[in-house]
Amino acid sequence: MIDHKAYSILSFLKEEIEYFEAKAKDVTFEDFTSNKDLRKILNSTLNELVLALVDLAGECLRKGGRRVPTTYREIILTTGEILGDIAIKAGPLAKLRNETIHEYMNLNWKNIQYLRAKGLGIIREYVDIAENILFTPDNTGKKS
Repeated sequence: MIDHKAYSILSFLKEEIEYFEAKAKDVTFEDFTSNKDLRKILNSTLNELVLALVDLAGECLRKGGRRVPTTYREIILTTGEILGDIAIKAGPLAKLRNETIHEYMNLNWKNIQYLRAKGLGIIREYVDIAENILFTPDNTGKKS
């Protein structure tokens, strides 16, 4: 049986990764600081990527019959029992999201740079592993 929610989250994440890459390509600090629309697009997309990653993590935990913690970081980190070390790499993405959203008066260029340089690769790896876990018929979401 196809898990439509998980499938939708995976599709959304893949689309948003491509969108962020296209919008962030060749963007300089000067572009980021001087173009309010671009800044809002990048910050919003960063937020959406992390929220979707948290939703995906929750789906993995539910499939494995595990409790879903209450904080974004803990939700991602708890999937380490299922997805392995990628969860540790992905955990800090929750902090990027929190800084970007809650420190809205600051220019969070470092978060955009991190997402562009490393974060998208981490998200891609997380998505690939989660997709395998969620859509392999015999996989219960329990790491052997």
